[in-house]
Amino acid sequence: MKYHWFAGIGCCVVILLVSSLACAGTHVAVSAPAAAGQIVVSFLYMPPSQIEPTYHTAMWLEDKDGKMLKTLFVSTELSVNEYKQGDACPDWLKQASWAKAEKSLVDAVTGPTPNVGGGTLAFDLAQLGIAPGSYRFCFQVHIVEKYNVLYRGMVDAGTKAQDVKIEILHAGKPAGAEELVKDVIVQYVPAAVK
Repeated sequence: MKYHWFAGIGCCVVILLVSSLACAGTHVAVSAPAAAGQIVVSFLYMPPSQIEPTYHTAMWLEDKDGKMLKTLFVSTELSVNEYKQGDACPDWLKQASWAKAEKSLVDAVTGPTPNVGGGTLAFDLAQLGIAPGSYRFCFQVHIVEKYNVLYRGMVDAGTKAQDVKIEILHAGKPAGAEELVKDVIVQYVPAAVK
């Protein structure tokens, strides 16, 4: 009896081994969503001339209908205090509910206010939990008082690189303000295929 039992187990092991070896050369294709890649933003903040700008900055993603999906970056002063005043980056403020935001989110996206000169920020959409798709990227800079500049454009996050066409929106420009933020370039860089 004992030998029958061991023979049965041995037979099962041999069958499993042969089956696994037979399937070793077979590849099963699994379709997974494309990796989201990065949004790379470069800009040039010019030295002040007639106006002393704050350069408070917010960057975020919206869906195609204009609903905020995620804050990507907020400058420190805006994140900590200036959002309470309501004048800096009002388009971001309308949707961010920053006063109610979780501390972990605030800490994750808050960074130093960009200095005068050139700057570049890159956002890894996969790490941020953003699936492939079409989104509106928004970048708003507070200049002075109620004057802000909003840069925005549609990003198709998928498999193709894209230079995002940017629309510039501002209201009531103080003299010299249009020269304070220049050379805004937004690109989508797909994730490398491994």
